[in-house]
Amino acid sequence: MSARREIVAKGAAAPSASYSQGIAFENMVVTAGQVGSDPVTGELKDGLAAQVRAAIANLEAVLAAEGLGLEHVVKTTCFLTDVGDFAEFDAVYRELFPEPLPARSTVGVALAGGLLFEIEAWAVRP
Repeated sequence: MSARREIVAKGAAAPSASYSQGIAFENMVVTAGQVGSDPVTGELKDGLAAQVRAAIANLEAVLAAEGLGLEHVVKTTCFLTDVGDFAEFDAVYRELFPEPLPARSTVGVALAGGLLFEIEAWAVRP
């Protein structure tokens, strides 16, 4: 029986509380929410588009720690502090994720500390 393993990606923002960046189990990888902060300085990027790009780059780093990429993502959940910014978010998302796009849920939430966006993902190892 396979054991679940913690994913620790040096190229992604470090967890800010009691959670793992991701968990690998059998052929699945499930990530924690990734935000738009610089993984080296911890500084939050300015503006929605920059936060979306940085969050997805952090997501890519967690996936890369398991030898995966965005093309392996089958489902994302995206969190926006202002659903009125959906079109701006969606344009950046479409630019970064390859076709076919993963299944996605997008919800409006209150995020702390100036966060405008967060993304979590499920990926499957081929």
